[in-house]
Amino acid sequence: MTWTVEALNDGHKLDGFDCGNDDITAWLRHHAHHAVRQGTRTYVAVGSENSVVGYFSLAPHLIERNDVTRSLGRGAPRQIPAILLAKLAIDRRTQGRGFGSELLIVALTTIIEAARAAGGKLVVVDAIDEAAAEFYKRHDFIPVPHNQLRLVQKLSTIAAVLGVPWP
Repeated sequence: MTWTVEALNDGHKLDGFDCGNDDITAWLRHHAHHAVRQGTRTYVAVGSENSVVGYFSLAPHLIERNDVTRSLGRGAPRQIPAILLAKLAIDRRTQGRGFGSELLIVALTTIIEAARAAGGKLVVVDAIDEAAAEFYKRHDFIPVPHNQLRLVQKLSTIAAVLGVPWP
């Protein structure tokens, strides 16, 4: 499948998107444009005829040092600057083909580019369920203590894996 990633705009066809989770699908269709005006950035993977086949949303975030493992929080201020990977979803017609991993790489690359300019130490993900948490664990995200659906990864680790300079 050929696709490109673009910042969400009014020209994207959202009505045909269905990731299989009603809440995540509805968020893109009905709330993503408003969230952009509130500071969240949403990017869509666009396939043929400007149809959306996946998306991810990013937002600036702070995570409490006490909410992460000791090794991640060591030397950090009380609140650690981070970027929240708020949403990542794939249309059900493209699921099961590795597209989610490809879109995650694009999202993480976008995060690294933003963090090089604005700073930050971690990427935070709130998985919607255990299956999503397992997906992120396979990509080296670490669950935080006391909440197995919240996962983190150091920006420096992501940059090293992607082979991009940090900071």
